[in-house]
Amino acid sequence: MMFRYRLSTPPSSPFARFKKYVLVWLEVEYRDQRARLQFEGPTPLVTDARRTLSKATGYREREINVDGTLTPLDLHAAMSSAIMQPFDPKLVEGESVLMHQSPPKLTGEELTRSFATRFALWLVSALPGPVKVRSYEWEHLIEGLQGTLFEWSFWRPEYPSEKEAAIALSVPLAKALAHETARIKDVYESLPVDQRLVPPSLTPEEAQQVANVFVEALDTAAPGDDGAAALIVRLHEKLLALGLMSRKET
Repeated sequence: MMFRYRLSTPPSSPFARFKKYVLVWLEVEYRDQRARLQFEGPTPLVTDARRTLSKATGYREREINVDGTLTPLDLHAAMSSAIMQPFDPKLVEGESVLMHQSPPKLTGEELTRSFATRFALWLVSALPGPVKVRSYEWEHLIEGLQGTLFEWSFWRPEYPSEKEAAIALSVPLAKALAHETARIKDVYESLPVDQRLVPPSLTPEEAQQVANVFVEALDTAAPGDDGAAALIVRLHEKLLALGLMSRKET
């Protein structure tokens, strides 16, 4: 499938009177799939388009490398930027590509371990605080949650109930938490005790409680950035409400 834009000759170009066009496209099926950018059109206009596009930014302000690979999300963001408007970019093919994300390549067991590692890292360094809204850390966490929610939609149907899903996550989550608190011990120990969401080690019962918070929150999360933002707040509140740190201190 093609994700294709048509660019017109800019009014300031010496070739403007000829009304020539350049086609710019990626051969992709999914919005996050990387491919090499391709151009077709008069050489002077292609050169101008490549040079200008290299100055634009892609999805979430990523740098555009016109000689490398990029995603439809990157190309769409770049074409929507002010710097490309003199070319009057028109999406002429592949609008549906923006609606579809690449399916996970991991097996169910691999996804379980991946979620456990991700959640443990969030517990140790990303969720405590909570993160300052609209900061770089916040945007990074939002993007991570979006990806997690998508993978979750493939993994979750394997378990008929929340309890079964939490049980599947609890053991690898406890192991991952112990590993992450040791790996980034300075980050964990630099947090005031009242900002730590969980202790570095969990009993099987506590691990299942923490896993259940994630299962319940992800099961009910709304799509989009706003849904992910609300999910951050809900996770923080529910994990604090478990009171695992205060239990360890008594």
